Amino acid sequence: MNKHKKQHILSNCNSVPLLALDQAIVQGFIAFEELEQHGLKRDKLKELQLLDDSRNGKIVLPPPIPGAPIMDFELPAMPLIPGMPPMPSMTTATAPMPTSESLLEKIKNNEVSADDIKTLVTDKKLTFDYLEQICVEKRVVQALKFYSSASGITIFKKIEDLPPMESGRTDLYMVGMPFSGKSTILASLIKHANKQGILMHDSYNPDGNKYLETLKRNLDYGILPIATEKSSYNYIATSLKDPAGTTHPFNIVEVPGENYVKIFNQGVDNSEIPDFIDYVKSNNKKILIFVIDALSHDRRFEDQNLFSALDQSIAYTNIISIFKDAKVLENTDAVYFVVNKFDYIKQTRYLHDDRAESELALDYMNQEFLSLIENCKTARVNSRNQFKIKILPFSIGSLVYEKIVTKIEDKYPEELVKNMLEDSFVVKGGAFWKRFS
Repeated sequence: MNKHKKQHILSNCNSVPLLALDQAIVQGFIAFEELEQHGLKRDKLKELQLLDDSRNGKIVLPPPIPGAPIMDFELPAMPLIPGMPPMPSMTTATAPMPTSESLLEKIKNNEVSADDIKTLVTDKKLTFDYLEQICVEKRVVQALKFYSSASGITIFKKIEDLPPMESGRTDLYMVGMPFSGKSTILASLIKHANKQGILMHDSYNPDGNKYLETLKRNLDYGILPIATEKSSYNYIATSLKDPAGTTHPFNIVEVPGENYVKIFNQGVDNSEIPDFIDYVKSNNKKILIFVIDALSHDRRFEDQNLFSALDQSIAYTNIISIFKDAKVLENTDAVYFVVNKFDYIKQTRYLHDDRAESELALDYMNQEFLSLIENCKTARVNSRNQFKIKILPFSIGSLVYEKIVTKIEDKYPEELVKNMLEDSFVVKGGAFWKRFS
């Protein structure tokens, strides 16, 4: 069925026989959601849903009443629809597939991922309406709908695709392993700054503004940022306004985590890495944000999917050394170690510890990443620019199904923004961060 015929059917869906619409759904020509969007009457929507639920085993139609007469009739002939394959002959219905009670329990208990649910819906083994029927919150169902339809935005696939760094800004680099949460932290920062009215949009890089809008929209709909294409870059030119009304322009570059793996495994002689180092070596002042994935670090011995992952402490120490040798640290004003997924270590390590979260984050880094801290301090001693070293806790908030955000914590992006303003240009002050003597 071509798109014109499909659109004709959707536009006239209320005049198309119900069974013809059901057959179109079964054969994948039209989605239930498309009929809903095109104004199919509510009673027809319910009947289609009933047919689908029966087919997938979510409901079982009642058996015939004993002693009742058998109804013997034929369905009226249905008009042909342009582009629609012929309807199959009506045969005895097969027994519906039984609903997996264990699967339903896993969904209720938040033991599956959003990707699992997306696959079940795509395979027509689950519907979003049914999720509501088993008491999944409506806003969570809406977020799952958006997650299932959303796609990541990839603007810059290679380092040479990035526009030149505009001078007179602070370059901010998000440094982290794959899936460490760089995009999530950046999205939270943007959403918070926009909410506070301090995000000043910039026309220097329109493509970056598309990515900025996508990050914010994902969180607005209650989902973590959709992954971009592997090994792709993103660059946002934007500004933040401090309490005194001074504008702080930033070049924010999100470098793919795979790049840092390449740096560790292949060194700067890798064909792509020298170009990356040259790009980083602008004359602008810099803030380097190293994203520490606390969850992956703590689970690395029990989750077999993490057995081959690089040790973050060793990998980041190597990156700092490369940045030092390439003179990147000579223009660096601050290095942040952001302990991401901090809520996890609070629950597992510090459940009954009343110390401030900044103290807990420092304690965690001293326990697990002391060598990284000491190497960074040594690099600072050997740099002409005595950059600040800060440790910041961070958590996006409460999650279900791994990707659906039910509550956003504002205090973490608020502190991150405050520190960025303190360390760019002339703004001073603040006591949240921990500086090493």
